Amino acid sequence: MKNNIADLLDGLNFFKEFSYPELTVIGKFLMLQSALKGTTIFQEGDPGSFMLILIKGSISIYKGGEHGQHLLSSESKGRIVGEMALLDHERRSATCVVDQDCEYLTLNQEGLKKLAAEYPALAYRFMFCVAQLISRRLRRTSGMMADFLADEEK
Repeated sequence: MKNNIADLLDGLNFFKEFSYPELTVIGKFLMLQSALKGTTIFQEGDPGSFMLILIKGSISIYKGGEHGQHLLSSESKGRIVGEMALLDHERRSATCVVDQDCEYLTLNQEGLKKLAAEYPALAYRFMFCVAQLISRRLRRTSGMMADFLADEEK
């Protein structure tokens, strides 16, 4: 099963900088899960303790507002979701719902701590990739916010 997890990670953009043996090690700390269409994987406001890597199927991310739920994004194979909660242990900032039956891998806080204790250099590289992901998303969001504010001024 652990080699199977490495096979699932191999070829995903997020893991392109990792060798197959490194993916095998990372795979020891991940759990394969599945969910059916319509399932809520996590709800906005829930305690956050894991991130997920979508392997198969699709999910949507929604944010609640004064006028109901708003679709933030639709995600498919290879996407990482929930990484902020893994790092900051805060409540979920959005809701994640399965659009098409899916399989995903989860890394929880305990797994991350074990990875760091047993393979510190690999954990550092993994976390650096997570930091780059968060940075890209923040830059995209900042750009969207700037565009929105510019439209409001018109």
